[in-house]
Amino acid sequence: MDIPRQKPRNARFLRFRRYLLTGIGLFGLVVGIGALPIAFLYFASESPNPSAATRLSAEQKQLEAKQKQIVAFVNVSVIPMDEERIIAGQTVLVKDGLIAAVGPANSAKIPLGALRVDGRGKYLLPGLADMHVHLEAFNEEANAAMLKLFIANGVTTVLNLYGTPAFLKLREGIGRGETLGPTIYTSGPFISNAPVTTPTPEEAERMVVEQKRAGYDLIKIHGDFSREAYHKLFEVARRENMRVIGHLPRNLGIEAAFEEKQDAIAHAEEYLYAYFFFKPPTSPADGSKEAQLKWISDQASRIPPVAEATAKAGIWVSPTLTVYSGIARQVDDIDAVLKRPELKYLPPFLASQFAPANNTYVKRFKKETAKGFFARAELLSKLVKGLRDAGVRLLAGTDTPVPAVVPGFSLHDELRELVAAGLSPYEALRTATANPPEFLRTDKFGTVAVGKAADLILVDDNPLKDVSNVSRRTGVMVRGRWYGEDELRKMLDGMASSYGQR
Repeated sequence: MDIPRQKPRNARFLRFRRYLLTGIGLFGLVVGIGALPIAFLYFASESPNPSAATRLSAEQKQLEAKQKQIVAFVNVSVIPMDEERIIAGQTVLVKDGLIAAVGPANSAKIPLGALRVDGRGKYLLPGLADMHVHLEAFNEEANAAMLKLFIANGVTTVLNLYGTPAFLKLREGIGRGETLGPTIYTSGPFISNAPVTTPTPEEAERMVVEQKRAGYDLIKIHGDFSREAYHKLFEVARRENMRVIGHLPRNLGIEAAFEEKQDAIAHAEEYLYAYFFFKPPTSPADGSKEAQLKWISDQASRIPPVAEATAKAGIWVSPTLTVYSGIARQVDDIDAVLKRPELKYLPPFLASQFAPANNTYVKRFKKETAKGFFARAELLSKLVKGLRDAGVRLLAGTDTPVPAVVPGFSLHDELRELVAAGLSPYEALRTATANPPEFLRTDKFGTVAVGKAADLILVDDNPLKDVSNVSRRTGVMVRGRWYGEDELRKMLDGMASSYGQR
């Protein structure tokens, strides 16, 4: 059968068709290659073993959902911490991470869909700040555990006193809501770490400027100085608008700190080395109880003048009493200390540092020295009361995670130690709420008021009667995200189980 022939087409049309088909093919190839990452992510998300990136995305979605949720604490007693008072029958409305409204429950307007938290018989106060912590720079598991332990204990702000660039990134990630953790303020690396390094005046200036430019919040000092370098440090820090916190220059004595008006002393213990033991050094006898009591009495008579000089110089003090008394307890009976229930929440790395084989205090000091530590701890308690009486402003800090100082839990220990030293529960709570933002020169947190960060603790009983009640939590709110007690308990139990300690 003959097939009729088609009419020939002109050359211009054939060239056009060829170019068109080639273009369509190239476009399809580009689209196909571009779709490969999307296809990979799609099938990876369907995998029974999701990647770390996928898990992180799920965690971020959960954090974002909590952040967007409007929360109303209904008919609650508010302890605003601007003064010693309780405002009963209030509704506190939280939106977009901030306190949006505070007012009488009988007239409050609660948006539809808001999460209602029943506040009847409960007390709402600001989240706590631990103003002396050391985040873990080289152990990711330990650091992640610390962040969760802070939140579970109502510690919604921390001041990290040895910083690295990694902590600057972590601070930003938490601020953006990518990671659950307390708001972080951080110093840079130590300036002076005697006896290893002692800076010249020129080095001190350079390090202050570098840390300011890097974005650190303040300066931490941790050792001896020449008098010239110590002066230069503060001259430059004032110029750069940077606070200076840390140890006292033990070689210079406390008078140098008064002259330069060091912004804050990071331990009451520093008074032992730069004042009580300074030229000539003295220490309590490790013998009879009578000898120790006489030493304490003799040294206590020296507290009023140094407390008044501290107040006159405008120096803040972070007592860290629980650290020093903890040394005494560990040296005396480390086994008893390691039986404390909160230790089960420590990740393996930190738990290993608390154990006798690695515990720096147990390795350095013999059991018979415990009596001297207990005597000095009692003197420091008296010193803190003297500082309070003189009007020195105090900051709660714990130096966690040094041995036996468990993140989060330790701040509650410190509050109890402050009350035992002579502060009222309200005064103790101020050291961990309203005082920290004043020292950090910010108005973003620390009280329950409209416009402040929604970092809050809801507790079952009045902490102004018994400061221990601040640990009897119903739940914790961090940047507007509400975590009820059941959720917090599940988080803690999951941590303990994952370490094989339960």
